[in-house]
Amino acid sequence: MLNKLLKHEFRATGRIMLPLLGVELLLSVLAGLSVRGLDRIGDMNFLGVTYVTTLIVFFLGLFAVGVVAVVLMIQRFYRNLLRDEGYLSMTLPVTVDAHIWAKLIVSFVWFLAVAVLTILAMAVMVAIGSQLRFLSGFPEWSEVQEFLRMAIGEFGGANLALLPLEALLISFFGTCAMCLRCYSALAIGGSAADHKLAYAFLAYIVIGIVLSLIQNGIGIGLANTDFFFMQEFTTAQDSMRFFHTVMWLSILGSAIYSAIFYFVTRWFLQNKLNLA
Repeated sequence: MLNKLLKHEFRATGRIMLPLLGVELLLSVLAGLSVRGLDRIGDMNFLGVTYVTTLIVFFLGLFAVGVVAVVLMIQRFYRNLLRDEGYLSMTLPVTVDAHIWAKLIVSFVWFLAVAVLTILAMAVMVAIGSQLRFLSGFPEWSEVQEFLRMAIGEFGGANLALLPLEALLISFFGTCAMCLRCYSALAIGGSAADHKLAYAFLAYIVIGIVLSLIQNGIGIGLANTDFFFMQEFTTAQDSMRFFHTVMWLSILGSAIYSAIFYFVTRWFLQNKLNLA
């Protein structure tokens, strides 16, 4: 049943996100042409203003796509589970876990798509704006191999191999923690008879205060144990190993936050949901 929920979620959100992603890619082409045009004109004239405006719209568009992804993440959870649609959603032969995971997976995919779009759009703008001359400056494969050998010798192959895995995990759990924090606040607000969004916003603020106190407490605890100051960095590999330690602690923290927010969301949806 999770597959059907995912299909429905992607269809509902894709109507908005896919056109936005496509428009932003088109804007990246126009932004590249604008960069090239600005390089050719001497004085700022009407054409120059048009180029600058196009660049501003392009960068604002990148920001807007991210904002829309966040708004959709909140809107779909609120409307689909906590408003009138909740009467239908909660009577389906689907578990609460399936509902939460469907919303979470779809949100993660769109956030990932926004990140990929940002990188791709910037690359397109630079490529067109520089008239693809930067491609001639790419290093030869032999130079890449030599750089990799130097990096492996300096930092260690195992240390470098862990970086992509750590980046993936911290991105996943960080996104899950962000989404589930919103979901838990909305689920808490959904238990109220009236003013659900107001209570959800209040719950979000309270959760933020609690998280801040916990993080400050952990930071003070680590400072008192000299966790950071007792480290010895005699080689680049020592620095890399310490970096891995910090990364895995961050991943663990995000995973713990995600689990707590998940069970809070699940409990309120199962036991305290008020659709009246």
